[in-house]
Amino acid sequence: MRPGWTWLSDALDVPFLVVDNKRDIRHINKHAQALFSLDKKRVKGFAGKSLLAITRNKQLDEIAKKAIRSGQAGPISIIIRSTKDRTYEVRAVSSGSDSSSLVALFFSDLTDIEHLRTVRTDFVANVSHELRTPLASIRALAETLNYGAINDPVMSERFLGTIIKEVDRLVRLSEDLLLLTRAESTVRSLGHFDLRDVVQDVYDRLASVADRRGVHYKLSLPESYVFICADYSELDQVVFNLIDNGIKYTSQGGSVHVTCAQVGQDATLSIADTGIGMLVEDTERIFERFWRADRARKMVNDQGSTTSGTGLGLSIVKHIVEANMGTITVKSELGVGSTFTVRLPISEPEPYAVDPDPKDE
Repeated sequence: MRPGWTWLSDALDVPFLVVDNKRDIRHINKHAQALFSLDKKRVKGFAGKSLLAITRNKQLDEIAKKAIRSGQAGPISIIIRSTKDRTYEVRAVSSGSDSSSLVALFFSDLTDIEHLRTVRTDFVANVSHELRTPLASIRALAETLNYGAINDPVMSERFLGTIIKEVDRLVRLSEDLLLLTRAESTVRSLGHFDLRDVVQDVYDRLASVADRRGVHYKLSLPESYVFICADYSELDQVVFNLIDNGIKYTSQGGSVHVTCAQVGQDATLSIADTGIGMLVEDTERIFERFWRADRARKMVNDQGSTTSGTGLGLSIVKHIVEANMGTITVKSELGVGSTFTVRLPISEPEPYAVDPDPKDE
């Protein structure tokens, strides 16, 4: 490629390279250099070397060969393996059919699009699975009752009770799916309020649950205001989910400590429990939709049955926190406990600002 065009190819926001009709490198822009982890100091030395030797990718060599024969080729999807595998769509275009023709290869990064496709596919599959189990149970129980079990008072009472539990499970799933949809949307009702008010309200609402499970329950609030600008109802959901989880996965005699404070320019909410804890690999997946650790699935609740949940709660929490310009982290040790920490930017209200707490409406 002529030197005058080098600046233009480097200005392209995509990897781009040029080969001759022998498929030897004639030009490679800075994005392509980074893509193939090429040493910038040695880039000039790559000119004249084969595309296959430089990229070590047979698919690229084949698409260049096809473009030399037919004028253009692609698009094809390839995976470039480096420190982090990425998926690219590649097109090849030839400048002509004579011996001096060149072939340009353009790369479009599809990694994020492919990730979204995978997330969507997994989400649909997970929703289908979560719906199928209770629906199959309800159908089986209803058929049994229809075939005569309804006339047995003991059996009918037990079966109907199970049906009600499965319906409740479906209701919880539908409610969580609606919450997740809302959390992922861009529409929210922002207002200035004191985070302490939300924390205190949720703490009081869950006090009876902690008492019933025999969990030591503690709240620490600062004396001064902790103002934030966020969606009040969404933050209520965040605080409720985190404290409820702390209580749910802590056995009798354990403790849950809720702390609200201002640290620098951040409002912080911390929920520390002495519950079942998690492995390190679990903490890396805990915010994924429908994911629940095996120990969490087997945890027994205060009614003597395993804890129920849709696996969407922490995913909802993460979406809400990030949508309100915050972050959430977790530290956990298996058998010792977990600490979830939410950080949100402090935002002082305007003079005479109206409290957005929906309870006052």
